[in-house]
Amino acid sequence: MKKISHIVFLLILLLVTVVCPEAFGSVAILHVRHWTAPDHTRVVLDVSGETSYTVAQEDHRIYVDMKGAVLPGGILHTYDIDKPAVKKVILTSLPKGGVRVELQVADNVEMKAFKLKRVLSKPYRIVIDIMLPDVEKKESDERKKVKILEKKIVVIDPGHGGEDPGAVGRRGTLEKNVVLGIAKKLQRILKKRGYEAFLTRKGDYFISLKNRGKIAREYGADIFISIHADACRSRGVRGTSVYCLSTRGASSEAAKLLAKSENLSDIVGGSENGHNNGESDPITLNMLQTETINRSRAFGAIALEKMGQVNHLKSSKVQRAPFKVLKLPDITSVLVETAFITNSREELMLRSPPYQTDIAWAVAYAVDKFIPLPYAADRSWCKKVSSPKVSSSPVPATYVTYKVKRGDILERIASRHGTTMKSLMRINNLKSRNRIYVGQKLKVSSRLPAPAPSVYVVKRGDILERIAGRHGTTMKALMEINNLKSKNRIYVGQKLKLSSGPRAPALSVYVVKRGDILERIAGRHGTTMKALLKINNLKSKNRIYVGQKLKIPPRHSAPLVYVVRRGDNLENIAVKHGTTIRALMKVNRIRSRNRIYVGQKLKIPYA
Repeated sequence: MKKISHIVFLLILLLVTVVCPEAFGSVAILHVRHWTAPDHTRVVLDVSGETSYTVAQEDHRIYVDMKGAVLPGGILHTYDIDKPAVKKVILTSLPKGGVRVELQVADNVEMKAFKLKRVLSKPYRIVIDIMLPDVEKKESDERKKVKILEKKIVVIDPGHGGEDPGAVGRRGTLEKNVVLGIAKKLQRILKKRGYEAFLTRKGDYFISLKNRGKIAREYGADIFISIHADACRSRGVRGTSVYCLSTRGASSEAAKLLAKSENLSDIVGGSENGHNNGESDPITLNMLQTETINRSRAFGAIALEKMGQVNHLKSSKVQRAPFKVLKLPDITSVLVETAFITNSREELMLRSPPYQTDIAWAVAYAVDKFIPLPYAADRSWCKKVSSPKVSSSPVPATYVTYKVKRGDILERIASRHGTTMKSLMRINNLKSRNRIYVGQKLKVSSRLPAPAPSVYVVKRGDILERIAGRHGTTMKALMEINNLKSKNRIYVGQKLKLSSGPRAPALSVYVVKRGDILERIAGRHGTTMKALLKINNLKSKNRIYVGQKLKIPPRHSAPLVYVVRRGDNLENIAVKHGTTIRALMKVNRIRSRNRIYVGQKLKIPYA
């Protein structure tokens, strides 16, 4: 009996040693994680406590020996990374105690290892960066070549990344993923408009705040835009906001707290000496000029005004706070908080591609207004090369009146009516393309298409949608006649045949209001819910939000027909389709509002 008790004690002791090594002074390796950027790979070892280590390098191997560390049973011992910098990571226990981390690396790499203390939800960590100096130099040289081109350059900074996820929504949405999606959309829009646009990161990897600024300087950026999603403990807080740098503290307590949170990025993401990161560098602070900060506020105000048409604003003014990422002495720099990822409704919006696109368009509009391209770049949009078969006789013009809606810009109005922005400004005696307002009535010259096909040569900044609008056709028709597989597969100098068919009715845009449902919107615009779902690429009729812009297809040539169902009455049918009981009775020749029956087909009049 005594012998059995002794064996049981030894088994319990062994189990405790395996499960809880730190209880006996050992440090356990909890996880091994890795991210790869174009010029480096980062390997992160999560450990249960502080530990010392030594580093050795020979040939294509780097050894990190951790004294007093142990490998728990559940952790993998081999990681096939297979990236340019690091091929494989192997963990082995050393004979005299401790753990060896072996990294199989490429030629001509540089290595840097450092420890990070516990912060927020992050444990103690050992960070190993394997860098490709040749790639880093090549990228830096390419950025400097862009700088000397004397073009309009915008650098877009998707916040966080890699080890640093940023804020996390209730549905598990990660800020680093959302802002990367918005940044990529903004880059595409700006490039199509003729700007040089670049990202500080193109994938899920960490870049220090200092290096984000370095990238912007090497490009010679005219504007630096850092994209983020806000967060708050209170789930009810919502809205979009814009921030610029302040060297004298924050404009509000909320701005101060946000700056403190965003400035933690280097500590959370893992930057050597991340606690300082130039915050107390007097040279940098002295270089910051008042003019640059004022320009940043002016640009931020334009962006804020436009984004207010997309989402509720947290503050109607540009806020100021000491953000480290905005410490760029000679570059107009703003930080955009696109929405609150901790608000359930705004989290859904941030996950929605249409909302991401709308935010990107709003920021692109601000760029266009703040640093407009030379007129010569815009003028090429209106040129076309005609084939010899086209008649040289003038094309007759018709005039219609268009009422400006919320979210409209002159460029899109012109595109939808097959005319040019210059023509709209001339006819309506407008001094600036930005001086239009909701409810304003514009005279629009809408030219009829030529009777025979013509050819258009694609210019820099062209997109298929605008080409179609200017020539009185549709994007679909252009893709068919030119055998295009994608609307994005056009290039400068390409010759496009233009459709000779009659002008397709222009799509209108409706901005969702509080209390709207998709069924009623469809009814009010003489279309169907199915058509709205399809044209707006909506997965569910319930996934619409206030401020969302919906494309509205042209009205049907014949009245919409509704089949009466059990429980229906004229009142709810009228409300459902955005019409009145009287109009329903008149068009269907109904004498009493109570004389309808199941299966009856009712014509729905247009509102």
